[in-house]
Amino acid sequence: MLPTGQSFSKSARDAAAVAARLAECPVFSTVAAERLLSVLQRYRYSLTAHEAGAIVAFRGDSYERLLVLLSGAVRTEMSSYSGKQYTVAEYSAPCLLAPALLFGADNRLPVSITTVRPSEILRLPREMVPALCRTEQPFLEAYLGDISTRVGILADKLRLSRFATLRERLADHLLDQYQLQGSRTLLLPHSRRTQAEILGATRPALSRVLSELAEAGIISYDREFLQILDPDALSRMVAEIE
Repeated sequence: MLPTGQSFSKSARDAAAVAARLAECPVFSTVAAERLLSVLQRYRYSLTAHEAGAIVAFRGDSYERLLVLLSGAVRTEMSSYSGKQYTVAEYSAPCLLAPALLFGADNRLPVSITTVRPSEILRLPREMVPALCRTEQPFLEAYLGDISTRVGILADKLRLSRFATLRERLADHLLDQYQLQGSRTLLLPHSRRTQAEILGATRPALSRVLSELAEAGIISYDREFLQILDPDALSRMVAEIE
């Protein structure tokens, strides 16, 4: 971890070390190490350290550089007119932050970004991304794939937002996967953290509801699979909403 509050560019930090850490991010792992180092040496980047609870970016800021979370975790937040803060999502390193906004006509951040624990943020110039896309097909596909996955998660969150309780949202989510996969034994498509994000809940809250449904004999589950034992019971949970 860098000293908190300090920023390093390639004149003060070995680009090879930064390239090695950047390669741990799934999107950038598609680029050969020597190629990634070569590209980094051509552009001015910065690496900053932040304590837990630090605001990395404010809602409304222009998003001119790609933010890459190299260590730690952040959450994105929105605030109401009265000033109450709402968590939109949480992200753990390594990952890209708001990659879809980088080339938007209106690229202002719709959320604030705050660290959950001590974190390091790498800021890459926007022009570095198309430079890699032009020569590195796997990087282009990975970048677009990352954006597509986020759009899918957002679509699921919007669909589930009509339900008032986590139990209702989970029941509808499981029935939707049952229909998509054509089996009562579901391969869970996301990590528990991402599932909680889709459902608008914390991981402990999601685990609690899963346990309640399992104790009621409606589902059974392990780390990778979930089996629907009583689909009618799930249907009754959402019947009044439809």
